[in-house]
Amino acid sequence: MKKLRRTKALALDSAVALVIAALVFTVVFIVTVPTKTPKFLLTSGTDFTITSTISSSPTSQVAAFLYPGVQRYLWYTVRNHMKVSITVTSMSIAPVAPPVGCPTSNLDLSSTTFRGPLVVPPSGTNSVSVPISLIDTQTNQDSCENTTFNFTYAGTATYSEVYATTTAVTSSSDLSGVTYMATVTASATGDQDPVPSSPTGTVTFNNGSTALCTAISLTSTGTTTSTATCGPFTGDDTITAVYTNTDGNFSDSSGTGS
Repeated sequence: MKKLRRTKALALDSAVALVIAALVFTVVFIVTVPTKTPKFLLTSGTDFTITSTISSSPTSQVAAFLYPGVQRYLWYTVRNHMKVSITVTSMSIAPVAPPVGCPTSNLDLSSTTFRGPLVVPPSGTNSVSVPISLIDTQTNQDSCENTTFNFTYAGTATYSEVYATTTAVTSSSDLSGVTYMATVTASATGDQDPVPSSPTGTVTFNNGSTALCTAISLTSTGTTTSTATCGPFTGDDTITAVYTNTDGNFSDSSGTGS
């Protein structure tokens, strides 16, 4: 049986963002989204992007100023442009091109690396906070006011394609009774790979509210199909087969037949 688990890495390649930091008195973050690149590159600005804000709280985004010696929090916000969930495994920020008169050493970035996981829903967003602060240098930092830092975001993310399924029930009979078979078929939608592997998981066969067979493991029978059987039983009833996926690569489904 060919195992699916289509887990792919999404590399964030130097997503440059312009950050305007009016240090000491105010702080405003303006993030410019990189120009789109071909989808197959799987880089920021195409499949997902990162922006950031400064907050006084590690649990909610409350706009705040940067003051020397006062703890603040950098909130990474990831926007997922894909039709499947992604899991961000790391994010980091590093300053480049420090402005004249305000060295980047005035910022404490030692704790701004995020280690996942952060799950971002399809076509949705999710956020996480990391500590950041303006170091109290015991000197006048007015030269940092209204200065501009250029930051480079870097990070990684993965995603797993989830394929839709349908479940059909058929039956066969012999002298020993009726045996029911559930056939689970996977199909691709949207921009997914066109040929998924055969579904994995279990099937429970129900006769009304009575379970005839519980959690029968599927057996691969083709490129996109798997089956499970239940029986033999006496009689000829309408049976519902409930498919439950176990690896996160297929959607659950059910079907009836006799």
